[in-house]
Amino acid sequence: MAKYNKIKNIQIETSTICNAACPQCLREWYEGDHSFFKQTYIPTEFYEERIPDQIYNDLERINFCGTMGDPCAAPNFIDVCRIIKKKNPNIKLTIATNGGLRSVEWWKELASVLDRTDIVIFGIDGLENTNWIYRVNVKWNKLMENVKAFIDAGGHAWWQFIVFKHNEKQIEEARNFSQQMGFKNFFTIYNNRFFVEELFGRETFGADGKRLEPPTIEEEKSILLKLDKKSTEEWGENSEKSCIKCQSLEKDELYIDADTHLLPCCFIAGAKFTLNPTDPDGYYKLWTTYGGDKLKLSSHNWNDILNSEFYLELERSWTKKFSEGRLLVCSGACSVDLDAKFTLYVNTKDAKI
Repeated sequence: MAKYNKIKNIQIETSTICNAACPQCLREWYEGDHSFFKQTYIPTEFYEERIPDQIYNDLERINFCGTMGDPCAAPNFIDVCRIIKKKNPNIKLTIATNGGLRSVEWWKELASVLDRTDIVIFGIDGLENTNWIYRVNVKWNKLMENVKAFIDAGGHAWWQFIVFKHNEKQIEEARNFSQQMGFKNFFTIYNNRFFVEELFGRETFGADGKRLEPPTIEEEKSILLKLDKKSTEEWGENSEKSCIKCQSLEKDELYIDADTHLLPCCFIAGAKFTLNPTDPDGYYKLWTTYGGDKLKLSSHNWNDILNSEFYLELERSWTKKFSEGRLLVCSGACSVDLDAKFTLYVNTKDAKI
């Protein structure tokens, strides 16, 4: 594969465990049936023994996020943060969480381990009467207690607000409330998973039983990617005409999932959970032939994985047709000249870190 420069950023899925049941999350693909993946977390010794010291030395940021789980659900998460700070105190940590788990004391302790360059991004999609609709199982009072404890203990918190039709009129009220609470930043993001649902013929419903819908106000709609029925139907054919420019390579970024697979990005990681031999692209063959356990950093060398056939074949796929092995996920996430991008979220300028 085209060589990475020094790895500057790593996204790490510490855990596939979560307290919430957000309807558009991949873990809820089968509506409460989690048997298609393993509930697990990365053991503490992995961070000490399997990530090379040179990688830690070069890193600028680690983003604790994930495809399936909440980082804070990992029982060893605070210890992991301590290990990383010991390896390289200059690494900036970003932690994405729904905020509705753990105790007040736990959040105070986390704040004491982090420093002023570290950020916890709380996913709060509305106010007390709306957040629960998408953030299923997240209790508002518990969430607010945790946020207050973290901020009062000196933690730097950001508020991330996914805009839906049911909460779009609360943006400014939530922004003002975030300032009162002491959040350092508030930003909205616009969810393009409705396009994914259209491709798969799916609908998702919030905790109130109502179908989730994208925002309707013009200011919000203008930021969403425009996808009409025609572009959806012809998406695969049109994307073969596009140029794939790997964002992972551009950002010098890699992704480690909770099973310790070392992968280019979360999109590649997520695609393995919906493997289907009848899919028209080349992902099934790529993963079953060159991926799987061969990419586990817990049992294989970092450089050996990056120089493996998986990465070589992945790069070769970018110039192929779908019938020859081009990947739907790469075309969608990293096409540079195609209107119908597959990117799951479109961030506003306020969300830049």
